[in-house]
Amino acid sequence: MSEGLSKLVEADMSQIPKVVGKGGSDRDRVMKLLAHAFLRLWTRIALESGQKLTMSPSQFVVGTYEGQMRWVLNETVDYRGIAQLSLTGVARRRYVLTGETYIQKGEERGRMVFALEEEKVKDRPVYVNYLVYDAPLTEFDINGALENLKLVVPKWLETIMSNDDGPLWNACKDQLECVGV
Repeated sequence: MSEGLSKLVEADMSQIPKVVGKGGSDRDRVMKLLAHAFLRLWTRIALESGQKLTMSPSQFVVGTYEGQMRWVLNETVDYRGIAQLSLTGVARRRYVLTGETYIQKGEERGRMVFALEEEKVKDRPVYVNYLVYDAPLTEFDINGALENLKLVVPKWLETIMSNDDGPLWNACKDQLECVGV
């Protein structure tokens, strides 16, 4: 079942609308693209698996669902002010897919990261981050980010369907670059 779901996710991602800035910044454009992608992921996973990931900011703040995998972004939201979008789920351990903007050596960048809970220290989770995609905001390509995400989507969906964290953890370790705790 996760293979069929993987194809549906891929088809959904190919339908992300172009975001054209009307005097908007690169950060605004990137966060809107990520919002479209995360809303589609959240919806497809909920519809097909019954598993509801937690989206932050909430999917109902970011957009309005019109049915049939169509979301309209809430234009009253200041996307330049959103530094991070995330989808959080739990198998046996917690995992978070994060899309964010950040500044490194004076350059604004955008990235997508899987953070996987590895252990608990003093009853607090310790996450290890695996890089899905990273680029300067001016060069951020949602298709490139989604292409890299495809490397682990089938195993992510297997983790969701089986409630076994092994497939996603192993795929991230094998396919993505570990970028720290």
